Amino acid sequence: MKSPRKTKAPARRLVVKKAKKAASPEMSAEEVIALEHISQRYEQSERAWQRMTSLPGGDETWNQVEEHLLTQGGQDAERRWKYFSK
Repeated sequence: MKSPRKTKAPARRLVVKKAKKAASPEMSAEEVIALEHISQRYEQSERAWQRMTSLPGGDETWNQVEEHLLTQGGQDAERRWKYFSK
């Protein structure tokens, strides 16, 4: 005869409850208009930032440097991973 500690308790059955339908959040017309205005302001500020940071002659040197740094970044991450994984 097995001791009481070694006997397994009967498995409990999970009762799946029906999920209540979540009400989809609806936005009022004022909220939609406010979000559209915010989106337009972000676009305007992005364009202004690009105009302020671009060089006067339309030189693309910075874009080339940025692309070079982005391509080199992956190799540096792999080297760091190999170094710190030792």
